[in-house]
Amino acid sequence: MNYYHMTSLDRIKPISKIGLIPRNEENSRLINDTKSKVFFSEGFEGAIALFVDFDIVYRNIKNRQVKLQNKELENKVLNSKNIYEYLRDGVYLQFDGTHIKNERNFENGCTDKVILPEKLNVCVLRSMRDNSVIFSRFEIIKYMMSKIKVEEIRYYGNTYDGSPSFNEATKKVQGKVQKYYNTHKEEIEKYKNYDYSLEYIPIREFINKYLK
Repeated sequence: MNYYHMTSLDRIKPISKIGLIPRNEENSRLINDTKSKVFFSEGFEGAIALFVDFDIVYRNIKNRQVKLQNKELENKVLNSKNIYEYLRDGVYLQFDGTHIKNERNFENGCTDKVILPEKLNVCVLRSMRDNSVIFSRFEIIKYMMSKIKVEEIRYYGNTYDGSPSFNEATKKVQGKVQKYYNTHKEEIEKYKNYDYSLEYIPIREFINKYLK
């Protein structure tokens, strides 16, 4: 199983030296996650569900439908033009989750383990036409969306007191993803052809090639 973790470009070089270590950063606090963990999503399905949820939270704060206790973080959202400016340029990291126990669910997974740099790859889209590459996380997630149908996204993970059934959770997730697909149809459909292939480049090799 491929696990995916999105991060900003300015963190790539530090991560290439120490790996992903358990912590609680700004994006986690935005969705009220207080745990210090390494966070990730399982497969394209989990990455899609998390990005859509993050987009919903961002828009709710931006439209002042939700207020944050952390006013500095709230103001950062309010002062940004859109989610792209708020998140800034970034990438998706990929690593093999075979021997990593997911403590939560397919969308917002987490672990106490450190993910060593040697295990980390950067996701890139390679053009079949001219061999150029795209590594923006915003384009990578659109590529993922172009390959996954809404009905293929099904909730799974740990249960807790008061948690909905997997069928109920699946319907909720699929409904949110469908709305996102509908409003971003043109952006997603450009990747439905076979002009691009997704590749995983070791993080240090990626830095040497593309971040000099």
